[in-house]
Amino acid sequence: MNIVLRLIARPALAVTWLSLFAATALPGLAVHADELKLAHWMSPRHTMHAKVMEPWAQEIMKMSNGALTVKIYPGGALGKGPVAQFQRAVDGVADITFGLPGFTSSQFLRTGVIELPNVAVDGPDGTNKLWAVLDKQLASEWSRVKVLGLWLGEPQVLLMRSKPVRKVADLQGVKIRTPSKTQANTIAALGATPVPMPINQVYNALSTGVIDGALTGASTLRSFKLGEVVKYITVGLPLGRSPFFLVMNKKSWDGLSPEEKTLIDKTTGRGLSLKASQVYEDEYASIIAAARKSGSPEVITFSPEESKQADAMLKATRDKLADDLEKQGVPAKEILAAMGVKG
Repeated sequence: MNIVLRLIARPALAVTWLSLFAATALPGLAVHADELKLAHWMSPRHTMHAKVMEPWAQEIMKMSNGALTVKIYPGGALGKGPVAQFQRAVDGVADITFGLPGFTSSQFLRTGVIELPNVAVDGPDGTNKLWAVLDKQLASEWSRVKVLGLWLGEPQVLLMRSKPVRKVADLQGVKIRTPSKTQANTIAALGATPVPMPINQVYNALSTGVIDGALTGASTLRSFKLGEVVKYITVGLPLGRSPFFLVMNKKSWDGLSPEEKTLIDKTTGRGLSLKASQVYEDEYASIIAAARKSGSPEVITFSPEESKQADAMLKATRDKLADDLEKQGVPAKEILAAMGVKG
């Protein structure tokens, strides 16, 4: 009887056995007793699953003495494809989802300011800059969910199928996969043709020659096996970085007890975000070091002269894109200033 009363009082949280008779009566509602569903589209071997989500789930179980658990559904088990991850959290398809705001850039124009070139010094720096503006300048974009994590990934690199990029001129006319509108505009400013595409489609696009290269993190050489289909990596350009989110359905959050909310807050937020960002930094360093040692793929770094030219072009690109955002009603300059980014 106590269990029934507890579940009636908490209709927004998903439960395994209750869903057998309640799911049809409550379509679209994330119902649960003690288990939160966390959905993502990647393999369980992905570094974010293995080094961020799994440890967090274990921490929740330990700190709650098993009263609250997080069950992770990888590989698109609760919905295929990465693009709809944010909406799945909004709709309660899962209690918690992981994804990239860049995949639906039009929803996150303010958040996308962090992706501009020469904004983040590194991942943790960019993560702190995001949290510095989250409650004020970015709040409207995240109002439909409870933000558990918001962090910046590793440096963006150019993974090239067969054509090396050793200077800016090598980018003229080549087709480069891009993860967001902001980064598409950035790569276009250097002369390449951007091809928007979620990361799970990049392997086939590279292997078949649909694209010449991909703008992404070096960790994808392992996590999405892109090392099998690229010969060159160009590193060191301040091309911007991709932000990632971990968000929770509002009804699921509201249905938690005060003690459970305290536990979630204590183990997420800026602290979890900085940890996740550092995981990406470490993964990047490990992969680039291994590639340099093996020679496959070949790691390319621009010469000082080429780097200077690229930096100047990217600085001008950042200023132009900020101006374009202002014309769309996005206070990009205010956001940059609040992040501590100087002109």
